[in-house]
Amino acid sequence: MKFDKRSPLFKRFWYTIFVLVLIHFLGFITIPGINSKELLNIANNSPLTILSMFSGGSFDTFSIMSMGVTAYITAQIIIQLLQADVIPKLTEWSKAGEVGRHKLDQTTRALTFILSIVQATGITAGINSLTNGRFIINGTWYTYFVISMLMTAGTFISMWFADQITEKGLGNGVSVLIAAGIIAKLPTIVGNLYASLKCYQGFNWYILIFLVVVFGLITLLIVWFTSSELRIPVQYARREAGTGEESYLPLKIIIPGVVPVIFASSVITIPQTLLLMTKPTQSSAFARIVKEFFSLDTTVGILIYGSMIIFFTYLYSIVQIEPEKLAENLQKQEAYIPEYMPGVSTSEYIKQLLYELSLPGSLFLTFVSIVPMILAHHISTSLQIGLSGSSLLIITGVLVDIGRQIKGLKIKQNYETFFNKQYEFK
Repeated sequence: MKFDKRSPLFKRFWYTIFVLVLIHFLGFITIPGINSKELLNIANNSPLTILSMFSGGSFDTFSIMSMGVTAYITAQIIIQLLQADVIPKLTEWSKAGEVGRHKLDQTTRALTFILSIVQATGITAGINSLTNGRFIINGTWYTYFVISMLMTAGTFISMWFADQITEKGLGNGVSVLIAAGIIAKLPTIVGNLYASLKCYQGFNWYILIFLVVVFGLITLLIVWFTSSELRIPVQYARREAGTGEESYLPLKIIIPGVVPVIFASSVITIPQTLLLMTKPTQSSAFARIVKEFFSLDTTVGILIYGSMIIFFTYLYSIVQIEPEKLAENLQKQEAYIPEYMPGVSTSEYIKQLLYELSLPGSLFLTFVSIVPMILAHHISTSLQIGLSGSSLLIITGVLVDIGRQIKGLKIKQNYETFFNKQYEFK
């Protein structure tokens, strides 16, 4: 098939690349009033490493884009949890169609603004404390205000670019930004791994080959899990029997994709960011709790991280599919699942299937995310290597999603070409 430069696929691909390159260059705009060289002294700080890996931004230069979409992700989590019959107004909006979704989106963005200011102030104050006051050149309230507003502006710029990628590019904008940020750090991760293997009883090619094979197999498993689906047979009341046509409702094994990993990574940084903000003594109860339960350097912290991945997998399977709405749409189309009455019975059946599918999906996401962390404790002190499993999940999941979208665009393009040829009048 000839590659058409005028095709929507071509335009979407290069639009996505253009946006990612533009964001990369914006990442070099350093915030004034700070001494970025001091960041080298805290390069392995746990919350900053996680924020850098999973925010779509970077704290390497402390640019206006440093926080990426972290605050937006946190705001999404809060709003979606609250709309689950916690705040009646939000629950009402979630069921009000397009108008309700618009109101929820505006509420999420307003909360993002508040969280961005709090997070930016906390991170800046925390880094300044870790560097014994050498990070901020002039530590007045005005300096903190300017830095916070610039970083908040960077968050909203990232959000706008993410929306543009979703609308005009390829893939989900937020996920693409995060995946691109991780890919940009791959040379550093590989370099750290090489240095770790070299120091670990001398460099051993067999260990390197073993790791490459393991990561290759894990990648194949990720592709298989994210592509596999359960097909539920669906019948239509008005469709004639014996036509040979089969309809089905596809449900993926991992319905939310890599969203649970991104959300869990975002949530686990919240207590650590609060720790940076409050600057308690190392012996304080809050500091001990955060370092024991919300650090990926401890066994308990890793287990809590895995538990959050499982929780978000179950939660977002229900949020994304919306069994009640799906059952209602099937009923409107005069469609039904054999052996189940339309309406409540169908909704309960779909909900039960979602719970059953979430078990293997969540366990797989958790396994791939935490095993590299456990291995990293034995071969490296770099948290970036420990986060390689989560990083691999996000990159592979995003690429699979983009591949699925490309396939859909090609099918649509072929149909349009076919009909244009069939109904071309001269």
